[in-house]
Order: sequence, then C-alpha cells, then structure tokens
Amino acid sequence: MSEKNKLHPLTLVTALFNRAKRLIVPIVFLVFLNIGEESMPIFLILLFVVVFLVTYSFDVVRYLRTSYWVEGNRFVLQTGIFIRNEKDVQISRIQSIDYQESIVHRVFHLTKLEIKTPGKGISLDALSKAQALQLADYLHHLKDRLKSTVEIEEDEEEAPSASMDQHSGFSLQQAGVTKELYAMSLIDIVKMNAMGDVILKGFLVVVGGINIFAELIPEAWVARISALATSATWTMLTVLVIGVFLIVYIIGTLFSVIRNFEYKVELTKDYITIEKGLFEVKSQTIALKNVQSLREQRNWIQQLFGYTSFYIGITSDEKEINSDASKEVQEKGQILLLPLVKKKELAAMIQEILPAYRCDPAQAVVPIRSWRRFVQFPLLFLVVASIGISLFVWQLAWIIGGILSVFYLFYGYRRYRKTGYALSPNELTLELPKWFSTETIYLRKERILQMTVKQQYFLKRSQLGKLEVASALGDSAQEKQLSFIEEKDCQRLYDWFVEEGEAGEYGTAKENQF
Repeated sequence: MSEKNKLHPLTLVTALFNRAKRLIVPIVFLVFLNIGEESMPIFLILLFVVVFLVTYSFDVVRYLRTSYWVEGNRFVLQTGIFIRNEKDVQISRIQSIDYQESIVHRVFHLTKLEIKTPGKGISLDALSKAQALQLADYLHHLKDRLKSTVEIEEDEEEAPSASMDQHSGFSLQQAGVTKELYAMSLIDIVKMNAMGDVILKGFLVVVGGINIFAELIPEAWVARISALATSATWTMLTVLVIGVFLIVYIIGTLFSVIRNFEYKVELTKDYITIEKGLFEVKSQTIALKNVQSLREQRNWIQQLFGYTSFYIGITSDEKEINSDASKEVQEKGQILLLPLVKKKELAAMIQEILPAYRCDPAQAVVPIRSWRRFVQFPLLFLVVASIGISLFVWQLAWIIGGILSVFYLFYGYRRYRKTGYALSPNELTLELPKWFSTETIYLRKERILQMTVKQQYFLKRSQLGKLEVASALGDSAQEKQLSFIEEKDCQRLYDWFVEEGEAGEYGTAKENQF
C-alpha cells in the first residue's frame, strides 16, 4: 500500500450521478415557473448545459489528480483541481472505517469508504468492494500492530493476517466476535411511523407546498376544487381529510422503509455499528469510549403502548467529511441508536452495550408551590398579545390566544408533575417533559462538564432554584435544566458534583406515569 493508488474509474459515473442529482431541484423549479408557456427559454437550457459540463469537467480533473497511499503511520490522500492538496490521518488514531453505497454504487458493485478519526476524516469515492475491503482490512491490521508496539517498516507489503467478516461491511465486524443487538423489521418501521409525527410533518409539507406553488396551479383546477368543496357534505369532507392523511402516512412510511430498510445495530468489542438502507446503504461505527450521555425519548403514543426511542450522545471534533454526510443518523453528536424499542427490553440492551450505566428511573421533585412559575409569564404574554392583536389587527385573535393559554396551562402542569432526577454514586438521571413527549437523560459523573445553580431574589426567598447541567455533545456541549426545584435539591446535586469519590443515592423511584 506504500505505492500511489487511484480511485476506481467508475468514480466518474458516480460523480456524474451526484452532479445530476444536485440539478434536479432547480430544474423542477424552473419547469413550474414556465407552466403555461409554450417552451422553456432556450438560454435557460443552454445555461444548465454549460453549468453541468463545466462543473463535471472539474470532477474529471479531480479524479485524475486524486491518489492515496500509506506512508509509515499515515494514510495520505492527494487531490485538488488547480492546486494539489495532501490530507493525511494517523493510522493509530483511526476510530472507524465506514461505508456508504448509493444506488449507482450498488449497480456497479462499488462502495464509498469513510475513514474517520477524532479530528478529521477522509472519504474515498469510489472503490470496488474488493479494493475497499482490502484497504479497510489493511488499515485495521496496521492499527492493531501499532497498538501492540510492533514497528512497521515503510516498505511493508506483507498481506494482513487478520480476517474481516466480509459479509458484514468494512467497519470493525469480525467473524465470531460481532453480535447483533437490534434489528428492525418492516412491521417495526410501520409501527415507528404510526407512533411518530410522520403524518403531521407530511401534512405540513403538503400545506407548505400548496402555499408555495399556489400561483402555479391552473385556475380551472382551483375553480373545480372550490366547487367540490362548496357542494360537499360534512361526511364527504371528513372522508377527504382522512384520505389525505392516509396518503401522507403511506408516502411517509414508504420513504422511511427505503431509508431504514434492514436497520440493524451490531456490537464488536468496544464499538457499535449501525447499518441501514435499501437503495442507499450506509454504515456508521461509534466508539463506546466516546459516549458522553444516554437519552431516552418517548411521546404519548409510544408511552401508551410501552415503546421508547433511545439515543446516545458522543463527543468528537470531527467535521463532516462531505456535504452528503448523513444528517439523520447524527445531528450535532446525537445519534438515534434504537428508533423503536420496548421500554421493558431497553435496560437489558443498555447493560450489554454500556454496563457502566445504571439508568435509574427519576423521581419527580418539583414542589406544588412551583407549578405556577412554569406558566405565569408565558400566560401574561399570551393574554397581552391576543388582546392587542384583537383590538388593532384581527378581532378573533383572542380565540387563538385562549386556546394557546389552555395548552400552556396543561404543559406547565406536566412540567410540574414530571420534572425530576435520580442520583446514584456515579450517575445522574434527569427527566424533562416537552410539549408532546418526555426525555430522560443519563449522565455519568465524570462526563459532566459543568453544573450551575441559578437563583434570583424571588426564587431565593421561596427557597427554590434552577440547576443547569452541561455535558459534551459533538464538537460543543448540551445544557439541560431542572427548573424551580427545592433549594436543598440544588445543593445536594451540586455537592455530589464537586465532591471527590462516590456519593450516596437519592431520588430513585418507580417511573411516574402521566
């Protein structure tokens, strides 16, 4: 591997596909703008052709000037269009080697390799599967030898003795060692969408699309729809609304099946690997040592049927390798590990993956005298705003203000009932309600960056306080707050954080149901 290697020639095909994909949205937009016209202006067609050819020519030059090789303890990638740039990573610091396959990759039996370290990453698009597997195997082999302090000479050409499990991708899977922890069937994906917010999101997208392209809809269609709506009975309108929601749900579920097809989570020694996808297959490997927090989130429907979603928070200063990096799997260090899992099965899975975590259920701690503090200022703002708008802009604004006030009263009551914590010698559990869900965060003491107690005059007089907890997440930090809890609880948590060694347990109790 010390000699320079080139990417597969079919990289030019994958680049052509990616370039064409980026032009789909502007082309569709211009087609909508020219509905009713006899033809699209010729200069627009020529403009698209010129832009496409120029940008694709850059891809061709980049392919011709790209090469990679191993040099000592470094993996080097050389590329550039006008200026050659060299990017390298230390092999000993490689965290994972993942792969990604678009539909074009799969048709031509190619793969895109992503070599990730804590500081930066290198992406190789595209390699043959045999070439990618050989490179991943070789790099893992070198890394293992470096860890065992065996000197590697620069002209080393000996084939690696380690054997990868070739049917399991290019990450860290090994035959006889890798264990499948979780898998989603098609039924699970359908249930996940039924219990999630796919219908609401889809409906908002439809409404937004209608508003954006309303002027492009032919007037004859608008007149016909208006006539049908005027003559329709309530029964017909109800059936129509239900039909629209069903169509939105089916479309959303179809996209979810394509995105999460054969979703599975595997454990190999100190690493977790997520693999999924139908047309575009993706893998992501997470080092367990980088896990900073655990988060469980369940909405009302999930809670009713005994399900939950489970996330892990990781830390890394790694920037995205390219603009096509998957944002649904990782968003600012938050990774959705188990999209839908039975609540009663979650504890056993966590113990197998991260046995250091206890994941104690939280106990509600907000005193009854605090509940008004969750709603008083938002309600005051809503009342003043709705009265002002009703007087000067729209007379019926007070109705919307009243509805929002009722919702906020209910939300404030939920926060009063559900906000809580549990404390064990080395772990803190926080339970925080949201509008339509509840999140539970589990933090190890050594992973907490900062703990701050906040008290203004009125809170101090009422012997209440706010406690803010910060922990690492991605390349920054996340902050969670326990609001309007007893002053003594603030003091207990702060003392636990600043004390050396282990503290006593507090706040473990059976989970509240609301």
